[in-house]
Amino acid sequence: MLSVRRCAGPTRAAVLRITLLLGVGLPALVFAGAPSGEVPTPESVLGFQPGADRHLADWDEVLGYLERLDAASDRVTVEEVGRTTQGRPFVLATVTSAANHARLEQIRQTNLRLADPRGLAEAEAERLIARGRTIVAMAFSIHSTEVGGTMASLRLLHHLAASDATEVRRALDETVLLVLPSHNPDGTQLVAEWYRRQLGTPFEGTAPPVLYHPYVGHDNNRDWYMFTQEETRLTVEHIHRRWHPQIMHDVHQMGRTGARLFVPPYTDPWEPNVDPALRAAANAIGMHVAARLTSDGRQGVVTNAMFDAWTPARAYPHTHGGVRVLSETASARLATPVDVEAHELQSRRGGYDPRAPSWNFPAPWPGGRWRLADIVEYQVSAALAVLDHAARNREFWLRTALGVNRRACARQEPFAFVIPAAQREPLATTRLLEVLQTGGVEVYRARSAFEADGRRYEAGSHVIAMQQPASAFAKTLLERQSYPDLRRDPDGPPQRPYDVTAHTLPLLMGVRVHDVVHPFDAELERVDVSRAPPGRIEGEGSHLAMGHGIGNLVALGRLLAEGVDVRWALEPFADRGRTYPAGALLVPSSARGTLERLAVDLGVSAQAVKARPRVLRLRVPRVGLYRSWVPSNDEGWTRFIFEREMEVTYRSLHDREVRAGNLAGRYDAIVLPDQAATALLGGHEPGDLPEEYTGGLGARGVAALREFVEGGGTLVALNAATALVIEQLDLPVRDVLADTEPGEFFCPGSILRVRVDPTQPLAHGLPEALPIWFQSSPAFETDAGVTVAGYTDENPLLSGWLLGDEHLRGRAALVEIPLGKGRVVLFGFRPQYRAQSYVTYAALLNALYLSAAERP
Repeated sequence: MLSVRRCAGPTRAAVLRITLLLGVGLPALVFAGAPSGEVPTPESVLGFQPGADRHLADWDEVLGYLERLDAASDRVTVEEVGRTTQGRPFVLATVTSAANHARLEQIRQTNLRLADPRGLAEAEAERLIARGRTIVAMAFSIHSTEVGGTMASLRLLHHLAASDATEVRRALDETVLLVLPSHNPDGTQLVAEWYRRQLGTPFEGTAPPVLYHPYVGHDNNRDWYMFTQEETRLTVEHIHRRWHPQIMHDVHQMGRTGARLFVPPYTDPWEPNVDPALRAAANAIGMHVAARLTSDGRQGVVTNAMFDAWTPARAYPHTHGGVRVLSETASARLATPVDVEAHELQSRRGGYDPRAPSWNFPAPWPGGRWRLADIVEYQVSAALAVLDHAARNREFWLRTALGVNRRACARQEPFAFVIPAAQREPLATTRLLEVLQTGGVEVYRARSAFEADGRRYEAGSHVIAMQQPASAFAKTLLERQSYPDLRRDPDGPPQRPYDVTAHTLPLLMGVRVHDVVHPFDAELERVDVSRAPPGRIEGEGSHLAMGHGIGNLVALGRLLAEGVDVRWALEPFADRGRTYPAGALLVPSSARGTLERLAVDLGVSAQAVKARPRVLRLRVPRVGLYRSWVPSNDEGWTRFIFEREMEVTYRSLHDREVRAGNLAGRYDAIVLPDQAATALLGGHEPGDLPEEYTGGLGARGVAALREFVEGGGTLVALNAATALVIEQLDLPVRDVLADTEPGEFFCPGSILRVRVDPTQPLAHGLPEALPIWFQSSPAFETDAGVTVAGYTDENPLLSGWLLGDEHLRGRAALVEIPLGKGRVVLFGFRPQYRAQSYVTYAALLNALYLSAAERP
């Protein structure tokens, strides 16, 4: 049991004061400075050295180690700052000298003033720099199969707490170090338990057959602007907002057959809103790390290859006055050694030859045995090099951050962004405002109407002025992206981005936002917490009519769960001089009290009507979400929006249940998330994992799905999953992009525009000009069924990057195909992309609710 002393404070965090002293190092890792010998080493508590072959500490053991070291040092404190998704302690270690600990709050306040330099006089700035410290944050093992990180963090903390080496003393005096020993404790526990179960079997070193983050798997480090997950929010609150570090060292692992370690410089392109000084600083510290490790005899260190700095989803500091120093170390098979022959070495993404020296890869690794001990050695050495640069160049880092923040506060292009008060999706608008506020953006609300750039804005409109420290973050998310077409030579193929190319939240969320070029006058009030404005329930009549937006669909789910008889209008209608679109939801007046509570909670409005349009009677759909043993991030995201946002009741469906058949007796709709057809159909090969996790849907599963649809069920296939359904169910649909030659078409993650058919029930609640998230998606040609949404004859690019747009023109993006008594709904995009694409949520929810709808 971890002993905790509760301390009063604004964060109400559980604070543990823990001392971490240097333990006996692994043979390959030698530090200067003698250990004190006053506290137990990691191996005396864990029973093994961190980095030892075939040994991993789980999260409970990591916390147990911290407990044993409690109160042994005045250099380290550890706080439990919150709880993870599954309820485990999420802890943050603060490491600095005893003298700095004694004035830690003064150091923090000093750094906060440098982070917001509005009104800061030059003389005062100099005084702050003189007494300030470089704030460095380090996060380990956000991807839980990258197991070296947490092991390395224990070695690092132990060394810093005990060593009397000059370099360590300098680092403690000149910096404050914030460490997350595991950025994903739930995954740390999961992977360690799985690894131990497979030790000594043919499956030793395999990854678990489930997502290592409970909801989003590998995408948990793509959450740095949407802030959907508990661990992301805790990190932003307790590291970034609380401290504003100048340096964030993000410790990762990569494949085993390339370089041994990557550090910046990053490849082009950079997100255009990142200050040039931060780009240069990232280059400088990365090259310092590379030079330090290479001079110390570490082979295989590469810079300026593989990883770019475009998307803010992976780099929160870059738009908040700091740098992200990504390190990627070559992996083993979890804690099991691997042998890599020289001829096996290759570069996945180019930029260097792992078998030949070059300017950015001066000392190739020759191949051989690679162990967890090597990973830990490289990671600890890189972390110490980062800290050394931060300490030796304290003034540089503080001045750089001050200059970046001053320029952010002086931004004039544009002058501001305005979010008009009247929005079709109040819940999405509130969520967008919350994202901005979580990212440190100051949001203001107009107390009265005003004009800006010739437009009139009503009271209640929100204003985001650009003259603030987080202006780069706001601008990055609110404007459209134009990703550059980069090629190594004019006739060569396009250079793929590391992740995706668009992040324009107003498009993805369906929120109108205007940029304002010229200064304007308005009566504004600061808004620190955003809530959906309460809706209104008006009039008297047999039914109450509400819209078909996101808030309305959440309300629909709650109403149906309470047994309310809700109807879905199939046609537009008029009542008492007001017109209502097809898709309006009709709630009996007897449920007015329930609806009034929902109006306060969700911001939905409704008006009493007497009209009787053609309707469908709704009930709670029985939804099955397919969950492959080949883990799919998209499946996890779908569970997240079902559980945490849209409140959809569902059951997870594994291969065995699908193959057993009789699905119609249990489900109205089955969803296949975005996943390759080969993974869906074949799963893991026999012999790759224990038998219960091998095989996919197979022929029996496909037959069961066909039986389900032909018997009246609805099968929903998202993005890549459509390939399986089209081929295996012999649908009269063709993906025209499957036939394109390499280089003819390229769209690795962008926002495109399609036109919807508003007469189709699947399209109810969608804008006619609909932004969609296209990421290596299909485009359909069909002679049967209904095209619910499709591309026009114009270039559909709204934000990001698209090559070969002519292949999309006139094609379908969302189709409904009848099959027997049921139907198949094919999404040629990701309607619930990373819990960002609110504007297309309705299409997915419509497919589910329509699966159980009846004509009265």
